Amino acid sequence: MSPVSWTKDAVHIETEVIMGRQVHSGSFLILEGPDDQKFWYLRVAPQECELVVGDGKPNVEGAITRLDTRRFSGALGIVDADFDRLQGRALPSPNLLATDAHDLECVLLRSAALDQVLAEYGDPAKIRRFEDTHGSRVRDALLARGLVFGRLRWLALRRGWNLPFDRLMPERFTDRDTWEVDRDGLYAAAVTTGMLPGIEAVQAAIAALPDADPWSICRGHDLIGLLRIGLQHVLGDLKPSKGVGDLAALLRAAFNQSELDRGGFGRSIRGWETANPPYRILPPPPQWPEGSTSRPE
Repeated sequence: MSPVSWTKDAVHIETEVIMGRQVHSGSFLILEGPDDQKFWYLRVAPQECELVVGDGKPNVEGAITRLDTRRFSGALGIVDADFDRLQGRALPSPNLLATDAHDLECVLLRSAALDQVLAEYGDPAKIRRFEDTHGSRVRDALLARGLVFGRLRWLALRRGWNLPFDRLMPERFTDRDTWEVDRDGLYAAAVTTGMLPGIEAVQAAIAALPDADPWSICRGHDLIGLLRIGLQHVLGDLKPSKGVGDLAALLRAAFNQSELDRGGFGRSIRGWETANPPYRILPPPPQWPEGSTSRPE
């Protein structure tokens, strides 16, 4: 007999948190998946915050709303914003926070963690040559390539097109020798699904999309896939054995806690802590000596 697969749902997450209260008096941070857990594991307040993996955004939101109904205190859910902010969708609970970019990977790529990845896997001469030739920094060039895919994803969401994005990934439409995206090839492949009216109509619809923060449009996994392709030839000599998971792991490790403390995402978490004493998610912020202009040693 084959093993029975088992997946969590919002009720399971709710129960896990309620049962956890019997042994943990501090806060619970409910996250979408294992990669989020890896990121937060060393960044939450030791002994004060318990991590719970929700197995997906709907489970996190569902568990928090169920806990709210019970008037359970001390549970915070963090989810990827995805396109919610652009679509005007509000989170269903004050005990839910969303990333201040499209997802966690975008938060990492927007930070100095990207520079650490480039230092580890890039070739300084190749990077300098690319930036001089194209007149843009690697981060900006990466974002521009990601927007090709991000805008199509956003348009599909707005129009209700159920496109098979597992077959429209950056790896299929990005030239490994030039790091250029075949935009027309992507649109043509999307049109062949029969869900889109034609390339010209798609181009016009994408051009008519509202202006928005590119970091809210681009999907982090697309960006890391594009970065991997760029590092294999144009920006470095990354071995084919190094995958998206390797780059994502380095980004998580390289992200500096101070960027979290200074950013809007971190401020939102601090705001939740202020509204929900005595529960803490993050360690206390660093104390600066009065009158000091530099970070204390």
